[in-house]
Amino acid sequence: MTERFEGEGVLAYDQRIPLLVPGYELLHQLSAAQLMTRLGDEARVLLVGVGTGSELLLLGRLCPGWRFVAQDISADMLAQARQRADEAGMGDRISWLLGELPTASLHCDAALCLLVLHFLDETTKSALLTHISRQLEAGSPLLLADLMTAADPVERTVMGQQARLGGLPVVASDRMVQRLADDFIPLDEGQLQELLQEAGFSAGQRYFQALGFHGWLATRR
Repeated sequence: MTERFEGEGVLAYDQRIPLLVPGYELLHQLSAAQLMTRLGDEARVLLVGVGTGSELLLLGRLCPGWRFVAQDISADMLAQARQRADEAGMGDRISWLLGELPTASLHCDAALCLLVLHFLDETTKSALLTHISRQLEAGSPLLLADLMTAADPVERTVMGQQARLGGLPVVASDRMVQRLADDFIPLDEGQLQELLQEAGFSAGQRYFQALGFHGWLATRR
């Protein structure tokens, strides 16, 4: 799985991910709208697992007064995000963090963790949410988006069909469906809400859903 986030896998990520995640661009637009409604003209926003920086670039363009902490455990992903941010002229508004979140609080006003938790086992999910909680002020929003437990026995097959309709070759879409089973560790709604509350957040509410991918808004208590 890790090869998709390193080396040549990074270069193909931005072309591949919109085909794999239905509504990928809409997810980012709705996430931006959620934060822009809740934060002022100046804010410090933490992006956990920033990847190649798609949400970072969108928020940076829409909110010129915001500053960002961009974190990822992949050096290649972070380097790609940094290059894109520099090319967009917003590099001086970003602090870059390779590796785990720090023990001391970063005192952020909001956090995004999109398409990250579903790769982690439950213990690691819980630890990451606790680490994110530590970085936020009380009342700060957290946006999550992940693959959830299938509500329909054919949902994953439908996701493969949708990817083919979007232009993904049959072999690649079949491989995608298999990886959804092999590489992802989804939660159901109750499990996610329990982890959020244990980490110091509200139970959360859904703000996005496209087939198996759900977006959640929770608030730091």
